[in-house]
Amino acid sequence: MSSFQIDIKDFSNGQIDSTNPQDPSWEGTGIFDIIIKAANENIKIQHKTSRITGAEYAEVYLGTMQSAISEAMKFILNKKTIEKGLEAQDVSIAISEVQLAENTEKWALQRKVLENQLAMSNIDVAYKEPNVLRDLEIRDKQIESATADIAFNESKKLIMEQTRKDNIRSKAAEQFGEFIKYLSAANVVPGANDFINMRALINAMNDGIANPDVAATITTSGPDYVKPPTDTPVKP
Repeated sequence: MSSFQIDIKDFSNGQIDSTNPQDPSWEGTGIFDIIIKAANENIKIQHKTSRITGAEYAEVYLGTMQSAISEAMKFILNKKTIEKGLEAQDVSIAISEVQLAENTEKWALQRKVLENQLAMSNIDVAYKEPNVLRDLEIRDKQIESATADIAFNESKKLIMEQTRKDNIRSKAAEQFGEFIKYLSAANVVPGANDFINMRALINAMNDGIANPDVAATITTSGPDYVKPPTDTPVKP
């Protein structure tokens, strides 16, 4: 609860002015002085014009005095209340100005921090962007390399399979040739099927260059070889 002091001089600092003994007056600069002087002058006028008689004069003057005191005190109290309110408002404004200055400084600092963060983010993005592009390029090359490796391995696997089949056919033809050679050494004439099978193996080897899945058709029916007649006479 706010409190304040009242200077009595604000209420009244007046005194009787007897400069004119026939018509003394009350003079002062207090609120009561101003009100009572105006009231006194008004009462004098009313008395001179016989609107107030002598019997009523004391009663009217007493009522006027009481009203002047009451209104003067109300005026002073209201004035002091208003002054205190203005002082409180000034203090509040001063506090608000200080807070505003502090907040302005804080906002400026926060803005500076945000600007620095934004600048760092821009630098980070500018730094990361080429790295990301480079990483993507490296990954693309890795994918291309992996794809090439897969294709190479598939091709290598196919070539190895072709080579294996060619080796099988070549080995078969080689062994078959050795078999024919052994037949000749044994004085045995190879049969027609033997030569047909030999040609089938050779053709399969040649055709296998384009199609590794080509298989030789071996003929097994009929006699494989014949033994020629001999001119040596048989002993009895």
